[in-house]
Amino acid sequence: MTRFRVDLNTKIIPNDARVFLARAGKQGHMFQQVLEHRAIGPDLPMLDLDLRNGLDGDPNVEAKIKRARAFSSWLRKSGEAQGDRPSQSVNDYHDANKRSGHAQIDGIVRSYFHELNAGDVLVIPNPSYFGDAIIAELLPIGSAVVKIPGTRRFTGFEFDGRRFGHFKMVKMADLPRSVIELAKAPTGLAEISNSVVKRRIFELGYDDFVLDDKFVSRIFTTKRDFTPFDGNVLNALVTMVAENVDRLETDGREAELLGLVQAAFEQLEHDDLQVKIDINSPGFLAVFDRSVVPLVIGSTLAILASVGFDATAFAQDTVVEVSNSGSAEVADVCSQEVSRLTENMLTLLSTAEEDFQRTCNLLREAHDNTGARTNVTVEVER
Repeated sequence: MTRFRVDLNTKIIPNDARVFLARAGKQGHMFQQVLEHRAIGPDLPMLDLDLRNGLDGDPNVEAKIKRARAFSSWLRKSGEAQGDRPSQSVNDYHDANKRSGHAQIDGIVRSYFHELNAGDVLVIPNPSYFGDAIIAELLPIGSAVVKIPGTRRFTGFEFDGRRFGHFKMVKMADLPRSVIELAKAPTGLAEISNSVVKRRIFELGYDDFVLDDKFVSRIFTTKRDFTPFDGNVLNALVTMVAENVDRLETDGREAELLGLVQAAFEQLEHDDLQVKIDINSPGFLAVFDRSVVPLVIGSTLAILASVGFDATAFAQDTVVEVSNSGSAEVADVCSQEVSRLTENMLTLLSTAEEDFQRTCNLLREAHDNTGARTNVTVEVER
């Protein structure tokens, strides 16, 4: 018996996930520090919040904001206009008058350290239109802020930040136009509510994900060579899995399944299935569907690659166990379905030995040419 332990590594995006544009300091002056420290927060030096009892548990929040704004203003001036250094003691700011815009700044601080939830997604624009933006997923707040060191005129001062985990670098030009326009405004933090724009941000920020009834998985090509042959093989893999999943759902283990060669000439009647190809190599082939088909494609390719596309590895009993470390708390049903379909498909395909050998040989050649891989990981136990 051969047992395959599969991890889908697929993000399950909750329906209430929010997306925000978050600027890394005025005109993006903190962008590199934000990227290096994997954290972002208000553009306020010397804020020094105490989060041990939550933001509302720090009785000095208002005074600390006043102090931080005083230092920010002082540091942005030079020469005689700078004047005396502000007081560092927070006690000196309790009775100080609130400057214009205090409520807005207070709202940004409260958003970062109280209202933004773990799992919310931030788009952090690059100060250069020709650079790469950061799309990042926030982590839980925790009991302490992240200290982000300032540079240039802010050298020697620190900014309080909120840590993010998963992130991707995305070309500014690839962001939705409305987000690019928002990035040109002086807004420090703004929610992006348009559902179409949010979906595009999720597509840019995650390789493999599930959102509502949409499943997305990617096959990556990691080598520079990519020929029409390779494209035909990978497209045939998508067709083969999609058609075979339909047949398994209809006929169960009595289904007659397609091999890769047959699938190359098969016309799919599958209106929801979409394939997007970035022909640049290294590049990717992204599969979208309203079923788990994209995840079955990813797990099938990963399993075959894990045994070197050796058709004989499936000659005996094959067991596929699927989990999802990307979102284990909500993905059990999805993982079980992927497990059942992948196991049944590989088992039935292997019974047609000659066709299955041909399928494995073609996939091996395309894999050797392109380095095709998925984010799915596999452990093999024999």
